[in-house]
Amino acid sequence: MKELDDDDLQELLNSGLPVDNKTLSKSGKNDLLAYQNLFDALSTEPEQGLPFNFSANVRRKLQEQINRKSDLRFNLLALLIFTAVLAIAYGLLALISPANSRLVIETAIKFKWILLAIILGFFSLLLIDQRLVKRDY
Repeated sequence: MKELDDDDLQELLNSGLPVDNKTLSKSGKNDLLAYQNLFDALSTEPEQGLPFNFSANVRRKLQEQINRKSDLRFNLLALLIFTAVLAIAYGLLALISPANSRLVIETAIKFKWILLAIILGFFSLLLIDQRLVKRDY
């Protein structure tokens, strides 16, 4: 018996010929069965599942959360160290020369907006630097 091509297989399936028909050779039965399974598989809707890059997305988001926490801790630690250094410096100055410590406080109050702008600029620079650094995930 001759080999069946796609058109012949399609005709056999459309005519309702069972796969275990006696007129087909063993290879013809196998081809017809494979063709029938293919069309059954193609007729079913695809299953909804996770996207292929799901694990990479989860890992990236977890790494972003870890980096965000780390950055926040670093910024808070920098603010704490900056405040502690200023407080210790003022305390030592007050112990050594109370008159000069009053002068420093008066000057700081006089130029408070400039000092505040410098401090905010420093921490803004830290924040921008952390955002611009490319991390390997």
